[in-house]
Amino acid sequence: MSPAALHALALTLAVEVPVLVSFARAAGWAGWGGALVGAVGVNIMTHPVLYAVSTGFGSPWQLVGAEVAVAAGETALLVAGWRVQAREDAMTVALAVVAANAASTAIGLLVL
Repeated sequence: MSPAALHALALTLAVEVPVLVSFARAAGWAGWGGALVGAVGVNIMTHPVLYAVSTGFGSPWQLVGAEVAVAAGETALLVAGWRVQAREDAMTVALAVVAANAASTAIGLLVL
């Protein structure tokens, strides 16, 4: 992984992990350890792929589409990993993931 990719991953983790852990803890979906492992884990799995493909994007819409796909994947992984049962809770996980990804993408575009 290149230094730029590592920097982008560090920024992603710094922004997204607190958001996801806060939601998981507040909703009671996971303890501290499970919330942290889930939040870091989904980003470790999705970020390198998104970073690799996004370097070739020529349109902002490609980034939007990729972020939607990443959010869907992260949501599915977190719902399963945190054993979220209720449909409303799964939607809340999705909203938390979208909020976290939107924040990290916006900050990344500003500083990277």
